[in-house]
Amino acid sequence: MKTTLRTFLTLAVAALMMGSVAIRAEDGHKGGSGQGNNNQAAQVRLRTTLAGAAIQGKKPEGNADFRSETGRTRLNVEVENVNLPAGTVLTVAIVHAGVSTTVGTITLGITGESELELEAQNGAMVPAIVSGDMVTVSNGASVILAGAF
Repeated sequence: MKTTLRTFLTLAVAALMMGSVAIRAEDGHKGGSGQGNNNQAAQVRLRTTLAGAAIQGKKPEGNADFRSETGRTRLNVEVENVNLPAGTVLTVAIVHAGVSTTVGTITLGITGESELELEAQNGAMVPAIVSGDMVTVSNGASVILAGAF
């Protein structure tokens, strides 16, 4: 029980230092007996709003959501109001410590909306994301949307 409490407090302090992170630690107990198994699940969730300059008079927007818990990691990046032709392929990258790594692409639909969903349990390579990392969405060499976790 002391180990569980210590782990939870450490994670809570880390969450306070990181800002918009939600962390939950559970020790697997249903009751207050203090006995049971040692299964622990910690969840990290980072979210950001994506913004960019207007494209032909229309301001693009979007959001990104990263979740990680024991055995499951997911990154979802959504874009909308992107005033580019349907079928345009946008590149999604994560910038960590100044290094940009492409994580996938988004192909725009006729409404200028689309999303990238990466789930590790489905075989996708989901990068480890920490508070302060940035997500960028680019059309060729031009970044059209960006946000910081």
